[in-house]
Amino acid sequence: MQNTKFYATLLVLVTLAGILSFSFAGTPLMDSIFIKGKGQISTTECWANSGSPEDIQAAVDSVVAIGGGTVYIPEGEFAFDIDPNKTYNGRAIGVLIFGGVSVIGAGKDGTILRQTVNPPTDSKMFYVDGQNGKPVRISGIEFMGHVDLSSYDTPQEGEDAITQRGVSLLRVTDFRVDHCSFVDFAGSAIVVSNYREPFGVNRGVVDHCDFDNPYKDLYGGSWGYGVTVGGTGLWDEWKDIDHYLGKYDGVNDIVYIEDCNFSRTRHAVASNMGGFYVVRHCRFTEPRKVNFAPIDVHGLAGYDGPGGRGLEAYDNEIVGVSGVSPAFWIRGGGGVIYNNIIRDCNEGVGLNKEGDITENWVHDLWIWGNNMNTGTLLVDHDDYTENVDYFLSGKSYTPYPYPHPLTLEAYP
Repeated sequence: MQNTKFYATLLVLVTLAGILSFSFAGTPLMDSIFIKGKGQISTTECWANSGSPEDIQAAVDSVVAIGGGTVYIPEGEFAFDIDPNKTYNGRAIGVLIFGGVSVIGAGKDGTILRQTVNPPTDSKMFYVDGQNGKPVRISGIEFMGHVDLSSYDTPQEGEDAITQRGVSLLRVTDFRVDHCSFVDFAGSAIVVSNYREPFGVNRGVVDHCDFDNPYKDLYGGSWGYGVTVGGTGLWDEWKDIDHYLGKYDGVNDIVYIEDCNFSRTRHAVASNMGGFYVVRHCRFTEPRKVNFAPIDVHGLAGYDGPGGRGLEAYDNEIVGVSGVSPAFWIRGGGGVIYNNIIRDCNEGVGLNKEGDITENWVHDLWIWGNNMNTGTLLVDHDDYTENVDYFLSGKSYTPYPYPHPLTLEAYP
């Protein structure tokens, strides 16, 4: 009898070992493993079979079904063409990801998701819906857009028709997009927004990412944003500037952008609809739109709601094109701009008034400690008042810790 029990136990252990070794051998993990009489062993990791939208979505869905976890995409270059019939919130998407699911590749040079044809208008490769309040991480992936404007009469017409996005994040709490590369996006590489009711928290970090638009050297054109940061677009969410400065927790619409490289963009970073961002320890080069600054705060968003709430920008390097490129274009909001290295720009900071709602014009903006090799530090295009609307002196506040705590998690 004892021998019978021994061999039965051994058989169960061998069977379980075989299941586990199969699951970790590169094939997708099952949602869970059931052992008769022993309950359930939950698994929270899944390997996609490839980098196609269909295979990534299948892996994401399996992790969603068990309440969240991590999807790994294998190394390699994969065609990633978006089905126009697969939509979410009225836009074509490649992969739909919910809060609590992270998607990790083999590195920005290891896992490459390449669009091979012009995508549907305003489509998104990854659409992240974080309304459930759970964090998300997207890491170690190269996202490659596709921009062929040869069939359009003008580059602008073509870009207006394509306007694709790499990663779109809707109301995600504590997202992190890191160690990714974004190439050739005629719309925006990353879009962060909080525009749909019920409005919620919209907060996270973009770090150690590269943004470049080589298509601009072929076609020109005017779009090609890096990171765009939006809020609710509601005036009742418009807070005093001290609500944002040096803060992260407790702020609903804020994005930290750090240790990134931007080149050949229109605006590398921009905010609108009440969004606020912190950009620090980044490098900006090769602007590809004359008189459009790499770092931007929009004025009115084109409706009766607010433009960008503002920014913190410090310890960045901005290299322009001598005589034609401003480093900062501030059309609304406020904040701080300090300790940046500005090279070959005709303007350090250009101020404008956009729209007729005075609350959205530039107020409470402090500028100090920036190093320029040529040009004029501040150019006031619309009759602002120094020491009332803007200040060429330091602002007393404590920056949020650098690096941001969310970035301290090890790179996979």
